[in-house]
Amino acid sequence: MGCWRRRVRRGVLRTLVRMYAALLVRGRLWDGGAVPLVAGRYGPEDGPALPLTVLGDSSALTVGVLEGRHTNGARLAEDLVAESGCAVDLDVPARAGVTTAGMARQVAAVAARGERGVALILIGGNDVMLPVPLRRSAARLGHYVRVLRASGWEVVVGACADIGAAPALRRAARGPASRRSRALARRQTAAALGAGAVVVSLTAEEFRRRPEDLYCPDGFHPNAAGYLLYEKRALVAVAAAGRVAAGTRRELDGRPDAVFPDEWEAARNVTSEPGACFIPAQAGGPVSLHRYRPRRDVPAPGPALVPTAS
Repeated sequence: MGCWRRRVRRGVLRTLVRMYAALLVRGRLWDGGAVPLVAGRYGPEDGPALPLTVLGDSSALTVGVLEGRHTNGARLAEDLVAESGCAVDLDVPARAGVTTAGMARQVAAVAARGERGVALILIGGNDVMLPVPLRRSAARLGHYVRVLRASGWEVVVGACADIGAAPALRRAARGPASRRSRALARRQTAAALGAGAVVVSLTAEEFRRRPEDLYCPDGFHPNAAGYLLYEKRALVAVAAAGRVAAGTRRELDGRPDAVFPDEWEAARNVTSEPGACFIPAQAGGPVSLHRYRPRRDVPAPGPALVPTAS
């Protein structure tokens, strides 16, 4: 009886969410059903592999693309293999439609694996669109970072992108969505840095200047070119975190472009520094900023490496 009641409640909730979404978005949004599965080993078949897990919502799952080689996970795995020469063991427990509160099971499952690797968290779009308290969402994110780091994972968080840039949004919803996106990005940054994660700014004006080139047909989720823009920015931080997980280096190459006294001051700058990495010296300590500079020494993604079943 209890399971039946839970299923009914979930069904009612999904119906209410769809009705609410129809008030904000024109047309039907893509779901995660068409995203190819890309988990598995990339790179050399022999030798150790760096565990890489991508957690979060549709942006982590890469809703909006139809080919596995265009997903965030596959691209990151390929680029890490190209940069380091070592294998990557990719897992993508992300789920479309979840809020930060709905990530708890993903985090618990990854933390229980007992591995030392890199966890990339991309979450926040649904928190922006739904009437949930942003302060609570950010606090939950900070808790997840602490859980993962206590389990041995290096954590990279992509600060919430500007959801209000999506052309599928109704005009009246665009301004509030942009303001909530910026507010959540700042709160996420402060919470994640305070818990010891590296944060990447996913602010990108390109989505406003060239929406026809960067969104998939539903006008809400990015397409392959849009996700590539995000992935190249996240790669810098994920690669650095991978070196930490492997016990080699901690710092990014080069001197920081700025140093902030704490996570709160750093968070004020996350939406004005597109693509920048914010790296805490320690949880609750000073934060260094490294501005994004396109990597010319890392080859652009070519044909996907074929993942082996894990």
